[in-house]
Amino acid sequence: MPVVAHPQLPSIDRLIDQGLVLSPEQADKYAEKKVLHIGLLNLMPDAALQATERQFIRLLASDDQTLVHVYPTTVDAASRGEDSKSYIERYYNPIEDFMSRNYDGLIISGANPSQEDMTQESFWDPLIEVMEWADQNTNSILCSCLATHALMKAKYDIDRKLRETKSWGVYPHRVVHPGHPLMDNINDGFSGPHSHYYDISIEEIEHTELEILAANDQAGFFLAATPESDLILFQGHPEYDDKSLLKEYEREIKNYLAGQRADYPPVPDHYFSQETLPRLNQERISILQDQEFDHFDNRCLENIDLSWIETGKTLYRNWLCLLKHRQ
Repeated sequence: MPVVAHPQLPSIDRLIDQGLVLSPEQADKYAEKKVLHIGLLNLMPDAALQATERQFIRLLASDDQTLVHVYPTTVDAASRGEDSKSYIERYYNPIEDFMSRNYDGLIISGANPSQEDMTQESFWDPLIEVMEWADQNTNSILCSCLATHALMKAKYDIDRKLRETKSWGVYPHRVVHPGHPLMDNINDGFSGPHSHYYDISIEEIEHTELEILAANDQAGFFLAATPESDLILFQGHPEYDDKSLLKEYEREIKNYLAGQRADYPPVPDHYFSQETLPRLNQERISILQDQEFDHFDNRCLENIDLSWIETGKTLYRNWLCLLKHRQ
Protein backbone atom coordinates (compact mmCIF):
# COMPACT_ATOMS: atom_id res chain seq x y z
CA MET A 1 0.00 0.00 0.00
CA PRO A 2 1.41 3.44 -0.84
CA VAL A 3 2.78 5.83 1.78
CA VAL A 4 1.62 9.40 2.38
CA ALA A 5 4.33 11.84 3.50
CA HIS A 6 3.44 14.89 5.60
CA PRO A 7 4.65 17.24 4.20
CA GLN A 8 5.24 15.86 0.71
CA LEU A 9 8.94 15.23 0.16
CA PRO A 10 10.46 16.04 -3.25
CA SER A 11 13.09 13.36 -2.72
CA ILE A 12 10.46 10.63 -3.02
CA ASP A 13 8.93 11.84 -6.29
CA ARG A 14 10.78 9.00 -8.03
CA LEU A 15 8.75 6.54 -5.95
CA ILE A 16 5.45 7.78 -7.38
CA ASP A 17 5.91 5.83 -10.62
CA GLN A 18 6.51 2.72 -8.52
CA GLY A 19 3.14 3.20 -6.83
CA LEU A 20 4.78 3.67 -3.41
CA VAL A 21 3.76 7.26 -2.64
CA LEU A 22 0.45 9.15 -2.60
CA SER A 23 -0.47 12.77 -2.02
CA PRO A 24 -2.81 13.42 0.94
CA GLU A 25 -5.60 14.09 -1.56
CA GLN A 26 -5.03 10.78 -3.34
CA ALA A 27 -5.12 8.97 0.00
CA ASP A 28 -8.84 9.73 0.41
CA LYS A 29 -9.79 6.85 -1.87
CA TYR A 30 -8.09 4.44 0.54
CA ALA A 31 -10.20 5.58 3.47
CA GLU A 32 -11.52 2.06 4.06
CA LYS A 33 -8.01 0.67 4.57
CA LYS A 34 -6.28 0.28 7.89
CA VAL A 35 -4.21 3.42 8.61
CA LEU A 36 -1.01 3.86 10.62
CA HIS A 37 0.83 7.05 11.54
CA ILE A 38 4.62 6.71 11.74
CA GLY A 39 7.16 9.33 12.76
CA LEU A 40 10.58 9.37 11.09
CA LEU A 41 13.43 11.04 12.96
CA ASN A 42 16.13 11.35 10.32
CA LEU A 43 19.61 11.84 11.77
CA MET A 44 21.65 10.92 8.70
CA PRO A 45 24.22 13.43 7.37
CA ASP A 46 23.41 15.82 4.54
CA ALA A 47 24.71 13.56 1.76
CA ALA A 48 22.44 10.70 2.84
CA LEU A 49 19.45 12.64 4.19
CA GLN A 50 17.13 12.23 1.21
CA ALA A 51 18.27 8.70 0.30
CA THR A 52 17.40 7.67 3.86
CA GLU A 53 13.87 9.02 3.40
CA ARG A 54 13.42 6.87 0.32
CA GLN A 55 14.86 3.77 1.95
CA PHE A 56 12.50 3.81 4.93
CA ILE A 57 9.47 4.84 2.89
CA ARG A 58 10.00 1.87 0.55
CA LEU A 59 9.85 -0.43 3.56
CA LEU A 60 6.80 1.29 5.01
CA ALA A 61 4.99 0.56 1.72
CA SER A 62 5.50 -3.19 2.16
CA ASP A 63 2.08 -4.05 3.62
CA ASP A 64 -0.66 -4.21 0.97
CA GLN A 65 -3.38 -3.88 3.60
CA THR A 66 -2.11 -0.76 5.38
CA LEU A 67 -1.93 2.90 4.40
CA VAL A 68 0.99 4.53 6.22
CA HIS A 69 1.20 8.25 6.89
CA VAL A 70 4.80 9.23 7.64
CA TYR A 71 5.94 12.44 9.36
CA PRO A 72 9.64 13.34 8.92
CA THR A 73 11.57 15.44 11.39
CA THR A 74 15.13 15.87 12.66
CA VAL A 75 17.11 17.41 15.51
CA ASP A 76 20.33 19.42 15.59
CA ALA A 77 19.57 20.99 12.19
CA ALA A 78 21.83 23.94 13.04
CA SER A 79 24.91 21.76 12.46
CA ARG A 80 23.96 21.04 8.83
CA GLY A 81 24.94 22.75 5.58
CA GLU A 82 22.87 25.60 4.24
CA ASP A 83 21.14 23.56 1.51
CA SER A 84 20.05 20.90 3.99
CA LYS A 85 18.91 23.53 6.47
CA SER A 86 16.67 25.04 3.80
CA TYR A 87 15.36 21.63 2.78
CA ILE A 88 14.56 20.68 6.37
CA GLU A 89 12.90 24.02 7.08
CA ARG A 90 10.67 23.61 4.04
CA TYR A 91 9.83 19.91 4.10
CA TYR A 92 10.31 18.58 7.65
CA ASN A 93 8.01 18.93 10.64
CA PRO A 94 9.52 21.20 13.30
CA ILE A 95 10.40 19.03 16.25
CA GLU A 96 8.02 20.94 18.56
CA ASP A 97 5.08 20.30 16.21
CA PHE A 98 6.21 16.72 15.69
CA MET A 99 6.17 16.05 19.42
CA SER A 100 2.67 17.50 19.81
CA ARG A 101 1.19 14.39 18.13
CA ASN A 102 0.91 10.73 19.02
CA TYR A 103 2.14 8.04 16.62
CA ASP A 104 1.63 4.33 16.20
CA GLY A 105 5.37 3.94 15.74
CA LEU A 106 8.58 5.96 15.56
CA ILE A 107 11.59 5.20 13.36
CA ILE A 108 14.91 6.73 14.42
CA SER A 109 17.56 6.50 11.72
CA GLY A 110 21.25 5.95 12.21
CA ALA A 111 23.85 8.72 12.04
CA ASN A 112 27.55 9.02 11.31
CA PRO A 113 29.52 8.79 14.57
CA SER A 114 31.97 11.63 15.04
CA GLN A 115 32.81 11.25 18.75
CA GLU A 116 34.24 8.29 20.63
CA ASP A 117 32.01 9.28 23.55
CA MET A 118 28.54 9.19 22.02
CA THR A 119 27.15 11.52 24.69
CA GLN A 120 29.36 14.27 23.22
CA GLU A 121 27.62 14.15 19.83
CA SER A 122 25.84 17.44 19.09
CA PHE A 123 22.55 15.59 18.60
CA TRP A 124 22.77 13.57 21.84
CA ASP A 125 20.61 15.69 24.18
CA PRO A 126 17.74 16.37 21.74
CA LEU A 127 17.81 12.74 20.59
CA ILE A 128 17.43 11.45 24.14
CA GLU A 129 14.63 13.95 24.73
CA VAL A 130 12.74 12.53 21.73
CA MET A 131 13.38 8.95 22.87
CA GLU A 132 11.99 9.71 26.33
CA TRP A 133 8.97 11.46 24.80
CA ALA A 134 8.37 8.55 22.40
CA ASP A 135 8.34 6.09 25.28
CA GLN A 136 5.04 7.67 26.35
CA ASN A 137 3.61 8.76 23.00
CA THR A 138 4.15 5.85 20.60
CA ASN A 139 3.37 2.13 20.71
CA SER A 140 6.78 1.12 19.35
CA ILE A 141 10.21 2.69 18.80
CA LEU A 142 12.33 1.25 15.98
CA CYS A 143 15.99 2.30 16.05
CA SER A 144 18.67 1.93 13.39
CA CYS A 145 22.38 1.46 14.10
CA LEU A 146 23.69 4.49 16.01
CA ALA A 147 20.21 5.19 17.37
CA THR A 148 20.24 1.63 18.70
CA HIS A 149 23.56 2.30 20.43
CA ALA A 150 22.20 5.57 21.84
CA LEU A 151 19.10 3.90 23.27
CA MET A 152 21.19 1.13 24.84
CA LYS A 153 23.32 3.77 26.55
CA ALA A 154 20.45 6.00 27.66
CA LYS A 155 18.03 3.29 28.82
CA TYR A 156 20.32 0.48 29.98
CA ASP A 157 23.65 2.25 30.56
CA ILE A 158 25.31 -0.20 28.18
CA ASP A 159 28.21 1.29 26.22
CA ARG A 160 29.06 0.39 22.66
CA LYS A 161 32.58 -0.93 22.07
CA LEU A 162 34.91 -0.03 19.20
CA ARG A 163 35.50 -3.06 16.99
CA GLU A 164 38.95 -4.10 15.81
CA THR A 165 37.65 -3.87 12.25
CA LYS A 166 34.48 -2.34 10.90
CA SER A 167 31.49 -4.64 10.46
CA TRP A 168 30.87 -3.87 6.82
CA GLY A 169 29.19 -5.95 4.17
CA VAL A 170 26.39 -8.51 3.77
CA TYR A 171 26.31 -11.44 6.19
CA PRO A 172 24.18 -14.53 6.84
CA HIS A 173 22.32 -14.54 10.15
CA ARG A 174 21.05 -17.24 12.42
CA VAL A 175 17.52 -16.68 13.70
CA VAL A 176 17.77 -16.90 17.49
CA HIS A 177 14.09 -16.50 18.43
CA PRO A 178 12.01 -17.80 15.51
CA GLY A 179 8.82 -17.55 17.58
CA HIS A 180 9.01 -13.78 17.95
CA PRO A 181 6.32 -12.15 15.76
CA LEU A 182 8.89 -9.92 14.05
CA MET A 183 10.51 -13.06 12.68
CA ASP A 184 7.42 -14.46 10.95
CA ASN A 185 8.41 -15.78 7.50
CA ILE A 186 12.09 -14.96 8.09
CA ASN A 187 14.33 -17.87 7.15
CA ASP A 188 17.31 -18.98 9.21
CA GLY A 189 20.48 -17.93 7.39
CA PHE A 190 18.96 -14.81 5.83
CA SER A 191 21.41 -12.23 4.49
CA GLY A 192 21.52 -8.65 5.71
CA PRO A 193 23.83 -5.61 5.48
CA HIS A 194 25.95 -4.24 8.33
CA SER A 195 27.95 -1.01 8.50
CA HIS A 196 29.24 -0.10 11.95
CA TYR A 197 32.55 0.55 13.68
CA TYR A 198 31.02 -0.06 17.11
CA ASP A 199 29.21 -3.03 18.64
CA ILE A 200 26.92 -3.70 21.55
CA SER A 201 27.81 -6.89 23.40
CA ILE A 202 25.26 -9.66 22.89
CA GLU A 203 25.97 -10.88 26.42
CA GLU A 204 25.09 -7.48 27.88
CA ILE A 205 21.90 -7.26 25.81
CA GLU A 206 20.83 -10.67 27.10
CA HIS A 207 20.93 -9.30 30.67
CA THR A 208 18.08 -6.92 29.80
CA GLU A 209 14.49 -7.73 28.82
CA LEU A 210 15.58 -7.50 25.17
CA GLU A 211 15.84 -10.65 23.07
CA ILE A 212 18.44 -11.15 20.34
CA LEU A 213 16.36 -12.12 17.30
CA ALA A 214 19.11 -12.51 14.68
CA ALA A 215 22.90 -12.39 14.75
CA ASN A 216 26.12 -13.23 12.93
CA ASP A 217 29.24 -14.27 14.86
CA GLN A 218 31.50 -11.97 12.81
CA ALA A 219 29.23 -8.97 12.22
CA GLY A 220 27.39 -8.90 15.55
CA PHE A 221 23.69 -8.85 16.27
CA PHE A 222 21.36 -7.79 13.47
CA LEU A 223 18.14 -7.28 15.41
CA ALA A 224 16.99 -7.26 19.02
CA ALA A 225 13.58 -6.45 20.49
CA THR A 226 11.47 -6.67 23.59
CA PRO A 227 8.94 -9.52 23.64
CA GLU A 228 6.13 -6.99 23.06
CA SER A 229 8.11 -5.13 20.32
CA ASP A 230 7.73 -1.77 22.04
CA LEU A 231 11.49 -1.46 21.44
CA ILE A 232 13.01 -2.75 18.18
CA LEU A 233 16.75 -2.31 17.76
CA PHE A 234 18.48 -2.87 14.44
CA GLN A 235 22.27 -2.91 14.29
CA GLY A 236 22.00 -4.23 10.75
CA HIS A 237 20.53 -2.26 7.87
CA PRO A 238 17.52 -3.93 6.21
CA GLU A 239 16.61 -0.52 4.72
CA TYR A 240 19.72 -0.43 2.50
CA ASP A 241 19.10 -0.45 -1.24
CA ASP A 242 21.33 -2.04 -3.86
CA LYS A 243 23.69 0.98 -4.02
CA SER A 244 24.04 1.83 -0.34
CA LEU A 245 27.23 -0.13 0.33
CA LEU A 246 28.68 0.91 -3.04
CA LYS A 247 28.22 4.59 -2.14
CA GLU A 248 29.81 4.01 1.25
CA TYR A 249 32.78 2.31 -0.43
CA GLU A 250 33.16 5.24 -2.83
CA ARG A 251 33.00 7.69 0.08
CA GLU A 252 35.69 5.80 1.98
CA ILE A 253 37.98 5.85 -1.08
CA LYS A 254 37.53 9.63 -1.31
CA ASN A 255 38.23 9.92 2.42
CA TYR A 256 41.49 8.04 1.86
CA LEU A 257 42.53 10.30 -1.02
CA ALA A 258 41.68 13.35 1.10
CA GLY A 259 43.87 12.10 3.96
CA GLN A 260 40.89 11.45 6.22
CA ARG A 261 41.73 7.76 6.63
CA ALA A 262 45.16 6.13 6.70
CA ASP A 263 44.52 3.15 4.44
CA TYR A 264 42.77 2.37 1.19
CA PRO A 265 39.45 0.82 2.27
CA PRO A 266 38.78 -2.90 1.88
CA VAL A 267 35.74 -3.89 -0.14
CA PRO A 268 32.61 -4.62 1.93
CA ASP A 269 32.40 -8.31 2.82
CA HIS A 270 30.23 -10.59 0.64
CA TYR A 271 28.64 -7.68 -1.24
CA PHE A 272 30.20 -7.51 -4.69
CA SER A 273 29.99 -10.55 -6.95
CA GLN A 274 33.05 -12.74 -7.48
CA GLU A 275 33.14 -11.53 -11.11
CA THR A 276 33.41 -7.89 -9.97
CA LEU A 277 36.18 -8.26 -7.38
CA PRO A 278 39.11 -8.57 -9.85
CA ARG A 279 37.97 -5.41 -11.64
CA LEU A 280 37.75 -3.53 -8.35
CA ASN A 281 41.31 -4.59 -7.59
CA GLN A 282 42.45 -3.16 -10.92
CA GLU A 283 40.55 0.02 -10.14
CA ARG A 284 42.35 0.21 -6.80
CA ILE A 285 45.74 0.00 -8.52
CA SER A 286 44.77 2.81 -10.92
CA ILE A 287 43.38 5.00 -8.14
CA LEU A 288 46.52 4.58 -6.02
CA GLN A 289 48.65 5.46 -9.01
CA ASP A 290 46.62 8.47 -10.19
CA GLN A 291 45.42 9.64 -6.76
CA GLU A 292 42.09 10.51 -8.38
CA PHE A 293 38.63 9.00 -8.15
CA ASP A 294 35.06 10.03 -8.92
CA HIS A 295 32.78 6.99 -8.86
CA PHE A 296 32.38 3.45 -10.14
CA ASP A 297 29.98 2.64 -12.94
CA ASN A 298 26.90 0.49 -12.41
CA ARG A 299 28.65 -2.62 -13.70
CA CYS A 300 29.88 -3.00 -10.14
CA LEU A 301 26.32 -3.87 -9.14
CA GLU A 302 26.03 -6.80 -11.54
CA ASN A 303 25.13 -10.17 -10.01
CA ILE A 304 24.77 -8.85 -6.48
CA ASP A 305 22.58 -11.00 -4.24
CA LEU A 306 19.82 -8.59 -3.17
CA SER A 307 17.78 -11.05 -1.15
CA TRP A 308 18.08 -8.81 1.91
CA ILE A 309 15.65 -6.34 0.28
CA GLU A 310 12.76 -8.80 0.42
CA THR A 311 13.78 -9.77 3.95
CA GLY A 312 13.65 -6.10 4.95
CA LYS A 313 10.15 -5.77 3.52
CA THR A 314 9.03 -8.82 5.48
CA LEU A 315 10.50 -7.48 8.73
CA TYR A 316 8.76 -4.14 8.30
CA ARG A 317 5.51 -5.77 7.23
CA ASN A 318 5.63 -7.78 10.46
CA TRP A 319 6.20 -4.58 12.42
CA LEU A 320 3.28 -2.83 10.74
CA CYS A 321 1.02 -5.80 11.51
CA LEU A 322 2.03 -5.61 15.18
CA LEU A 323 1.26 -1.88 15.23
CA LYS A 324 -2.19 -2.48 13.77
CA HIS A 325 -2.97 -5.01 16.52
CA ARG A 326 -1.93 -2.49 19.19
CA GLN A 327 -4.20 0.33 17.99
